[in-house]
Amino acid sequence: MPSKVIANFTNLIATGISLWITSALFDGFSFDTTEALLITTVLLTLINIFVKPMILLLTLPLAVVSLGLIIPIINGAVLLGLAEVIPNFGITSFFQAIFAALLVSIISTLIYVALGRHKTFVSVKNSTDFSSDSQRFSTHNEGFSRKNKTTIDVDVREKK
Repeated sequence: MPSKVIANFTNLIATGISLWITSALFDGFSFDTTEALLITTVLLTLINIFVKPMILLLTLPLAVVSLGLIIPIINGAVLLGLAEVIPNFGITSFFQAIFAALLVSIISTLIYVALGRHKTFVSVKNSTDFSSDSQRFSTHNEGFSRKNKTTIDVDVREKK
């Protein structure tokens, strides 16, 4: 199987599980039938694959100005729109939709990380090397011992 098919299938499963968990946690976010959950999962996955990149591109200036705070609002609007279209799927308010969208995103990310399908990785290195920058910043901290000086380097990159 091509890797894109596996990635999309993983996206479908993660979306379904995260929607199910979110509906179990909130009273204002509910699926009356399993069919509604499955239809919402498929439609939300298709929207995330094909439509969401275009929406994010169109709202990029607004996302930059708001420091990304518009993205959960867009996700909540998408969920609310799906709730209007799909029978037996309901969201009580727009704020519930935003909060549910945040929770769906967090749970999906945790599932991607657990499955090893996440696109980013973080490496943390601890060393006792002394660079001129670390010495310059550490001299401002009174009582900081030079022999206990360590540097923690955090590197976040996208997997290729």
